[in-house]
Amino acid sequence: MTKIPAYSGTRRLCVILTSVLAASLLAGCATSTGADTSAEAPYCYKTSKGRVVACTRVPAPSLNADAQAKRFTPDPNALTVYVVRRNWGDGGRFVKISADNAMAAETLPNTMVRFKLKPGTHTFSLDFEGERQVATVDGKAGDLRFLRIDGTVWAWKSTFVWATDGEDAIRERAYKARLVADLTVK
Repeated sequence: MTKIPAYSGTRRLCVILTSVLAASLLAGCATSTGADTSAEAPYCYKTSKGRVVACTRVPAPSLNADAQAKRFTPDPNALTVYVVRRNWGDGGRFVKISADNAMAAETLPNTMVRFKLKPGTHTFSLDFEGERQVATVDGKAGDLRFLRIDGTVWAWKSTFVWATDGEDAIRERAYKARLVADLTVK
């Protein structure tokens, strides 16, 4: 028969209590406080491993504004156009987009820009490395329109053009994109 020292039960109890105390203190470190959904901050495009590739140069609208934009509620006084950039082969390069050569924003992969414009016909441009692609959008107050930038980045060449997807397909991509600019013509 093995004799157990008298203090082993006390030692075991101390180890258990210390472990419980340490676990409860560390649990507070693991608890997320959550992001401030009303803060505006630059949006950073990251690789699938979490490495930051590029960040917007200006603060993106808040997460609250992003969620509101994704409701796709028409503005009864404006033509609303969403420009979405979400592709499988896109890289972390900036692509400038503008409406009527006036209102401009820079996009990164997995982003979108919302334009609220006066009713009528508008020309949208995307500019990348000295090349310009143009698309025309027409609509009246209360209309929603969607455009998508299709980008492919390879080691030897990068191209960005306007995609020919239907608006429903682009809207689906917009749900997964981050709003980086919300521009309104007054």
